[in-house]
Amino acid sequence: MSRLQRALQVYAFAALGLFLIVAPWSPVWHSATAAYLPTAIGPWLRSGFAKGLVTGLGALDLIAALGEAQAFLRDLRPGEGDRSVRS
Repeated sequence: MSRLQRALQVYAFAALGLFLIVAPWSPVWHSATAAYLPTAIGPWLRSGFAKGLVTGLGALDLIAALGEAQAFLRDLRPGEGDRSVRS
């Protein structure tokens, strides 16, 4: 995987994670679920349980982004894995 692809992957995980953490607690979430889902699933999506579930998925995305960022930075360091003893 190229550096650009890995950097974009880190960005995508982080952006999605932040969105999933913030979106359920914004007024947009309530108005979208009320207007577009007038069925029985609408009230469930407005419940604290569903909001917490979506927020938890966002937190998992942020953890994945951190792991990918660590791997990306580790790959950028030259000679990190090549610590041979020179005489």
